[in-house]
Amino acid sequence: MRQLRHRANAMAFLLMVLFGPAAVAQDREIEAVNGLIAGAVDACTRQPAQACVDLGWAFAGLSPDDGLTAADLAEVRNVVGVWFQASQAILPPRARTLVGLGMLLFDGRGPDRLIAGFDTNGDARVDQSELLADVHLDDRPMSQLILDPDAVDRASLAQRLELRPGLLQGVLEQQ
Repeated sequence: MRQLRHRANAMAFLLMVLFGPAAVAQDREIEAVNGLIAGAVDACTRQPAQACVDLGWAFAGLSPDDGLTAADLAEVRNVVGVWFQASQAILPPRARTLVGLGMLLFDGRGPDRLIAGFDTNGDARVDQSELLADVHLDDRPMSQLILDPDAVDRASLAQRLELRPGLLQGVLEQQ
């Protein structure tokens, strides 16, 4: 019996050594996305839309002058994926659906194709002006701006994302 207890303790220790860093990393990823969401409440619903864009750029570890690469995009997808797996049960159905659709879009297109859809100068990076080519920022919060068909060229944006125009329009109009 004593030998069995020692084996169990040794196994628990081994599992902690092997998987402990992954659990810590997972917690960091979850905390990072939760921090993004907390910041987005203000930046994306109260401040001018540029604040929301800057928040997203900062989440990717970029300054506003940096360009987003396929590797940056893949890292963001990984972090959001960890958070999504851990948070599905507590997300409202619409949020769960939208995040899931975004991840499916990413997984179906891949980071290189998504970057290529917005990279107008061919440098394999997407800067904010390229990302926002189909969006006319003003002083409204992003949460209001994206619902305005005059502020977002939905057909062009859908084309960049390789989506049928009606699909994107339906997502942006539903509340």
